[in-house]
Amino acid sequence: MNAEYQRAVEQFGPRVYAFACYSLRNRQDADDVSQEVLIKLWRHWRSIDPDKILAWLMRVTRNAVVDHVRRQQLADSRVDRHIEPESQAGASHQTGQQDQGETRDRERLRQALLESIQALDEPFRSLLILRDIQGMSYADIEGSLELSESQVKVYLHRGRGKLRDNEELRRMFSRVHGIGQDQGQGAAAGGPGNDNQPPLQAARYSSG
Repeated sequence: MNAEYQRAVEQFGPRVYAFACYSLRNRQDADDVSQEVLIKLWRHWRSIDPDKILAWLMRVTRNAVVDHVRRQQLADSRVDRHIEPESQAGASHQTGQQDQGETRDRERLRQALLESIQALDEPFRSLLILRDIQGMSYADIEGSLELSESQVKVYLHRGRGKLRDNEELRRMFSRVHGIGQDQGQGAAAGGPGNDNQPPLQAARYSSG
């Protein structure tokens, strides 16, 4: 059991931590949530279907994130203080004025996307993190959020639509990628006919 549990932690632990990071964007809080989830995995190990460990973990992580936020009503203000210095630090190491400008624009876009996702209601926020950032399959998402396939697709489409409606995101995406506003509207948050292609590439980065 110890060896099997350890393999599961090595395989799925980074996904648990990444989901917590994208949801909370506070690494200390994400560490706490991840540890809590992995302890629960150990306690319930014998009762979990080995083929559904990922779905179980994502469901428990999502619930742990919701509980954590409820316990800390000032989480949003702390998230802003934690994310801003990191973004500024990333830009400061670039050489050349043009490189610095491009890096700052990309950091601002990533931050704006993450903040926009964080501001979404459930289940839109979790769906975008699981599908468009982590690239999970529809089957695993269904198990994680206890939704049907049709519900997953409908809510995912609506969540992407909420990002498409954000004018500031469209402008930032167009500026970073050098495309027109009409093209940027579809590319920044995906299009209704392209649900199998993760649209939030600008938000993909290491949370560790």
